[in-house]
Amino acid sequence: MILSVDPATGTELARFSPQSPVDVEAALDAAVTAQARWRIVDVTERVGLLRELARILRDGKEKYARLITAEMGKPLAEAEAEIEKCAVTCEHYAGQAPAYLAERPVPPDSVVTYDPLGVVLAVMPWNYPFWQFFRFAAPALAAGNGIVLKHAGNVPQCALAIADLVRAAGTPDGLVRVLLVETDAVAGLIADDRIAAVTFTGSTRVGAEIAAQAGAALKKQVLELGGSDPFVVLADADVPAAAATAVTARFVNGGQSCVNAKRFIVEEAVADEFVREFVAAAAALRVGPLARENLRDALHDQVVRSVDAGASLLLGGKPVDGPGWFYPPTVLDHVTPGMAVFDEETFGPVAAITRVADADEAIALANRTEFGLGAALWTRDLERAAALVPRFDAGAVFVNGMVASDPRLPFGGVKKSGYGRELGAEGIREFTNVKTVWRGPGATSFAPSVLRPAELPAHNRGGGASTVPLVTRAVGARVFLNGTTHFDGGAGIPLHTHNCPESVVILDGTAIVEIDGTEHRLERGDTTYVDAGTPHRFRNASATEPMRILWTYASVDATRTIVETGVTTRVDAEHANEKLSK
Repeated sequence: MILSVDPATGTELARFSPQSPVDVEAALDAAVTAQARWRIVDVTERVGLLRELARILRDGKEKYARLITAEMGKPLAEAEAEIEKCAVTCEHYAGQAPAYLAERPVPPDSVVTYDPLGVVLAVMPWNYPFWQFFRFAAPALAAGNGIVLKHAGNVPQCALAIADLVRAAGTPDGLVRVLLVETDAVAGLIADDRIAAVTFTGSTRVGAEIAAQAGAALKKQVLELGGSDPFVVLADADVPAAAATAVTARFVNGGQSCVNAKRFIVEEAVADEFVREFVAAAAALRVGPLARENLRDALHDQVVRSVDAGASLLLGGKPVDGPGWFYPPTVLDHVTPGMAVFDEETFGPVAAITRVADADEAIALANRTEFGLGAALWTRDLERAAALVPRFDAGAVFVNGMVASDPRLPFGGVKKSGYGRELGAEGIREFTNVKTVWRGPGATSFAPSVLRPAELPAHNRGGGASTVPLVTRAVGARVFLNGTTHFDGGAGIPLHTHNCPESVVILDGTAIVEIDGTEHRLERGDTTYVDAGTPHRFRNASATEPMRILWTYASVDATRTIVETGVTTRVDAEHANEKLSK
C-alpha cells in the first residue's frame, strides 16, 4: 500500500494500491509507441508543449503548492517558489532547446547531431516533488524522449497531479506515464528493454544500487545523489552578508536538500562574528516539519553523537513536542572531522560550524568528504577566489553566494554525489545519442541552398519598413537566423524587444538607433549589439534616401516570430518607461 501522510500532524491523507503488472506493461507499451512518433516531430514544434506546461504550472501554482506542503511539509511560500521554478525551466528549454540540439558542423565534411534515446525511467525523490521531475522532464521532452515516472512513495498525490498536469498540457497520449508502484518494482523496470536510460535523484546508497542495475543492462544513467556541501568563509569576507546567506543556504526546504550548505568552515579570525550573526538569524526562523518520522530520528541521533564527541550545542538540538515531525533550527559549533555532523550527510535543519586557521586548511576540510556536489566560497578578493576555486572537489562552486540550481547552468556532482549533469545544454544532451554524420561524395541531400533577397517575400513592418528573413540553414524544419530590413526615407520601426541577443550591421545609409533609452548615430558599416530583453528601435536618419540593415539573432526561436508576423515583441511606451527606470 502506498500512503500519503501529513508530516505536520502524522495524519493519513490518502492511500493507493500499487498498479498491477498488467497496468505497468500497458504503460510501457504506450510510452514506446508515443515516443516513436514524438521523436520525429521537429524540436521547434516540440517546445510548444513546454510553453503550455509552464502556463498550466503557473495557473495552478497555489493548488500544486498546497499539495506539496501537505505531503512533504515545506512552507507554502517555498512550495509556490518550487512551482515557479518549474515553469521558468520549461520556458528556458522552450527558448533554448533548438539551439542546444542544433547539429554541430565539423569541417570539412561532417556534422554531429543529437538524437533522442527513447523512453527514460525517472526515479524521483520527495523533497522537491515537482521540481525534481520538471528539471529532468523539460529537456528530456524537448530532446524527443518519452518518460516513465516512478515517484517517491510518500508523495503519491503529487505524482498523480503531475500526470494530470502533463495530460492537460496536451502531451501526446502515453508519452509521459506515472507509475504508482513499490520500490522493489524499479529493478524490473530498469531491466526492461523498453526503457532506454535511467535518471535518479536520491541517496548515495540507493544510487549505487540503481547504477549497478542499469550498468548490468548497459543503460545510460544520470545520478544526482547526496551532498555535504561546504560553505567556506575566509577572514576577508563580508561576514554579515555571508552569515545571512548561510542561514538560507542551510535551512531552506527545512534543510532537506542534497545541495544545502551543511558544513560551515570559517577562518578563526572571523568565526565569533559569523557564529553570532548566524545563530541570531537561525533563532528567528520558523520551519516546517521533516518529511518523515524516521528522518527526524536519524537527524537527532547525529546531533546527540556529535555533542557527545565534543561539539558545542548553541541552538536547538531537541525534537519539538507535539504532533508532527518537527525539529528546531540547530547550530553546533567547534565541529571537527570524526563527528557525525561533519562526516555524514545531515538531512534537516542542523548546521555544523568548523573553525580553521587559514584558507589552505579550509579547503582541505571542505574536500574531506565522500561527496562533491557544490561548494560556496566567501572572500572579497576575487583574484584569490579565482585561484582557490579549482582546488574544490565539487560540481559547482559559488563565490560570495549560495549554491543553487539554475536552468541555464549544468548541475551535478563528483565522487559519491553522482555523475552526469542536469540543466543547461549539458543536461538536455545527457539523454541523446550524440551521432556523427560523415558526408561523402554525392551526399546531395546536404547540398547548400542559395537564396536571393530580391526574390523572397518581404514582411511589411509598417511606417515604410519591410523585413526579408534569409534562410541560412535548412535541415528538417527551416530555421531562420538572420535577415535584412529596408527603410524608406524617414521610416522607422517601433520600440521592441527580443528574447535573445541581436547584432545589426548598417548596410546602406545612416541610422538613428535607440537602445535602452539612449540614441546613437550609425553610419554604413557600423555594427551594434542589443542584449536580450532590451527595448530598442531603428529609424532612417535621412528623410529622402533609403537605409538597409542586416540583423542576426543568437537564437532561432525569436526569429520564428519575425518570419511569421514580421515583428518580435512590441513594447508600449508605458512598459518601456517602466523598464528603463529600473
